[in-house]
Amino acid sequence: MVTTTLTTPDDATNTGTGAGSYTRIVKIIKRKTEDGAAEDVDRFVFYPVAVYGYECLDILFTASSIRGRGTTVFCVVDLGDKEKRLALKMAWHDVTRVAEQNAVMQHLTNHGLYPNVIVPFKTEKVKRDDEICTTLGVIRGFLDAQIEELGVENRVLTLSVSELKRPVKYFWGVHDFVRGLRGALLGHEYLTKIGILHRDISENNIVLGLRPEDERGYLIDLDMAILQNVEEPTQPEPIKPRIRRSRRSTEKSSILPEPGSKTPMRALRTGTFPYISYNVLLGHRHTQFDDVESFLYVLFLFFFSYAGPLSVSELGKADEAGFSQSIGSGRPSHMTNWPKKYAGWADGETEAIAAQKYCAITAFDGGERIIRSTEFVDCLEYNWPKELHDPICVLILNSFAIFYNSTLRTAAKGSRTEVSHTEFISLLDKWLTLYSDLEDKFSNCPFKQPEALCETEFS
Repeated sequence: MVTTTLTTPDDATNTGTGAGSYTRIVKIIKRKTEDGAAEDVDRFVFYPVAVYGYECLDILFTASSIRGRGTTVFCVVDLGDKEKRLALKMAWHDVTRVAEQNAVMQHLTNHGLYPNVIVPFKTEKVKRDDEICTTLGVIRGFLDAQIEELGVENRVLTLSVSELKRPVKYFWGVHDFVRGLRGALLGHEYLTKIGILHRDISENNIVLGLRPEDERGYLIDLDMAILQNVEEPTQPEPIKPRIRRSRRSTEKSSILPEPGSKTPMRALRTGTFPYISYNVLLGHRHTQFDDVESFLYVLFLFFFSYAGPLSVSELGKADEAGFSQSIGSGRPSHMTNWPKKYAGWADGETEAIAAQKYCAITAFDGGERIIRSTEFVDCLEYNWPKELHDPICVLILNSFAIFYNSTLRTAAKGSRTEVSHTEFISLLDKWLTLYSDLEDKFSNCPFKQPEALCETEFS
């Protein structure tokens, strides 16, 4: 699939909300015919060249779920300073959460920013003709009085701009990713100390530094964050909601309103499904310990997600392009599918996912079973250099061990995990020190002396 020519800009595709202008791109798709020959097929896409007053370089991220915030992130540059690349995010937020989101950001501003937390320097509600864009108001045309009577979830389009950082999928090596995870944990620890609970720890909400000398890891996206009492006890409080029975996580994680109720359908759980703690999956109150457990699943699933890093040259090109998605090129070549056992964490039955995570953590040999499982052995064999197999196993084994030990300390044994930030960060620090000799050997960081590139690149 190859991008060919750009046609003239088409301002008629402007959304009317100040979104900007688009360019039509002609693409050639190579397709096989019935006789096995290849033929060229023209396809057209509309590509943004300007978004809300910023020059758009490309798309960084688009949400795949149908129901949700419809998040899209662009790599942009300020027209006044084209040397600085930024991340511009558009998302549709539940209007009932806007006040809480504002309170979280104000609270963070009052306490001061932190090096490992990325906070937008610009946030605003998008307007059209001086009217705030909402799904029920501007898009569907209901009057305010009608919206109040509908009892249907209403969302508002929010625009935010922040520093551009490196998505996890562009990691340079295992050590680079572990350092990034460590930095995000530091950011989460700070938020917890000042009374902010993130509630959406996932790989997409962790980003990495652009250069080796930068902070290596950051936590982003406070869209689902809430204020909490830092002294509040962490014992689980069971919830007994009416749950929609479905095989899709986006549906079954919602509370159904009572018949005749005008209360909009609201999400029961917060978080990205594969990374949610078993405690929250079972409907218990979400605490900072559940977020820390989510970091464990980010670490664990990372090794199934990738067949090592991209090459030095590919990473260099990705950096130059602002880590944007190439239209029509599909996912990066180093990304792999999760084995069936863990693919179900994304869209399986809630109770089954919770049970699987519970068994992995609360069994005294849970970590040992994982690293000896066919799925994990095959993962290492096909995706990672042999010299990294033992270090990766040690990392996974020790990580699950601290979570298992934490369940022995809880009042009701196994009812939840209670791993502190210090415990997890200390484990990562020890691992980085123990295997420091492998960091340069298995790193595809493109920012080195030219003569060193051929010596360190691996696939």
